[in-house]
Amino acid sequence: MDIQIFSAQALGIVAMILTILSMQFRSNVKLFICQEISGALFALSFLMMGAWGGMIMNIYSLIRPELLRHEHIAKSKWTLFGLQTLLVICAVLLLFVFKEAWYLVLIITTAQMSGTYFMWTQNGKIIRIGQASVVSPLWMTYNLIIPVPSIGGVLTESINIASVIISLYRYRKTGFTQR
Repeated sequence: MDIQIFSAQALGIVAMILTILSMQFRSNVKLFICQEISGALFALSFLMMGAWGGMIMNIYSLIRPELLRHEHIAKSKWTLFGLQTLLVICAVLLLFVFKEAWYLVLIITTAQMSGTYFMWTQNGKIIRIGQASVVSPLWMTYNLIIPVPSIGGVLTESINIASVIISLYRYRKTGFTQR
């Protein structure tokens, strides 16, 4: 393994740790901030591995929480529509500019569109259940089938599912904050 791939994998593992920690925050705002930092690290990791789809979709994941953590913007259906439209534009770019395989684009676009909807609901329980049942399995698939599989990505999604289950158990009585 050359130094670039090793460094990319190491960045992915650091991003994994942040993603796992984010699911244990009761506050959605803290969850979103932690996931922004993780997304930036994953974007850099995917760039270093030449996985353009992972890079682009993680850059998108930097924009999404910025909009969704502002209550007056987050509740608008136009915000959801705008974010989903941006994902379609990303998918088109990946297909026609970056020449990414269609099945990879389909997997990660579906993951990001689903995740965007779950985050838009502002419901901590829906966010976490959606993450464990839809978003993480799709990203895990992507991370396994890209030309240079992402160790950090696969571990993230595996542990993320367990982390969600733990957070659902921890907050089963007190619930999650809506903001």
